[in-house]
Amino acid sequence: MSLINTIVVAGGTHGNERTGVRIVQKWMEHPECYNTLCTSAKVDLVLSNPEAMRLNRRYRDHDLNRAFSQTCLDVAVEPQQYEFRRARELNRIYGPKGPDTRTDLLLDIHNTGANMGLCLILSTRDPFTMKASAVLTQEFKNAWIYYQPEERCESPYFGTVARADVCIEIGPQPHGTLNAAIFEESEKLVKRYLELAEEWNRGELQKRPAVKVEVYTQLRDMGYPKPQGGGPIQAMIHPDLLGRDYCELKKGDKLFRTFDGADILYEGEADGRESVWPIFINEPAYYEKDIAMSLTVKSVEEW
Repeated sequence: MSLINTIVVAGGTHGNERTGVRIVQKWMEHPECYNTLCTSAKVDLVLSNPEAMRLNRRYRDHDLNRAFSQTCLDVAVEPQQYEFRRARELNRIYGPKGPDTRTDLLLDIHNTGANMGLCLILSTRDPFTMKASAVLTQEFKNAWIYYQPEERCESPYFGTVARADVCIEIGPQPHGTLNAAIFEESEKLVKRYLELAEEWNRGELQKRPAVKVEVYTQLRDMGYPKPQGGGPIQAMIHPDLLGRDYCELKKGDKLFRTFDGADILYEGEADGRESVWPIFINEPAYYEKDIAMSLTVKSVEEW
């Protein structure tokens, strides 16, 4: 990325993730909160899913943050489901997705019920988002980098309509609620991204010395134990694992507990890997997706 000319700050992509909703609403009402932070770029604010916000639900008909693949956007007939129509509308305004997009950077603010702290999700190794996120892990003690490599064209996430994006996942926070401490820290974090974008456009951020960062790279999602052929889940997250996002899980460690009290142990990976680092452990919104946690691989890099 060269200069960052256009930035979108989004909240309410999931309507019951209230921190992003309220930050964007506050900034819409009080532009002075943000409009001096990156004067070299045009900064737009958007409430992504107003229908879900009105209902205080994750979505109305379909998860909006799973509706932005090129395949979904290019379907010939007009979709019936609200979120697919809204995805097309957002893509028309801020895209179109691909090399001709109007948006250089999209910051999408989310909440999670998992113990994720300030999770900075990068879907591509973009020079600005890497450098800025590395700086923020130094400034915010509870900030973490989760690298989720995506083929941008087929990625279903809103952020991928832009050239580069950061999905900011903040937790633990129950969906449909607000938490004052999390709100204030999240607002500071988003403001710092805008300030760092200004530094980037002045050519200053690029000159900062590289810093060592821990990077948690997506390996796979793990579902809950279920009977062969499907049915209700047969076990819960083990108490020893609950809340231990970003902590090493080794072969033989306790993973799940059945409803009659039996422990299920982690057996390692099919490729022989014996350690992983789980995140999004017990995320409430992922029960419907049959995701108990995401398994990552930890590395230390200089960004």
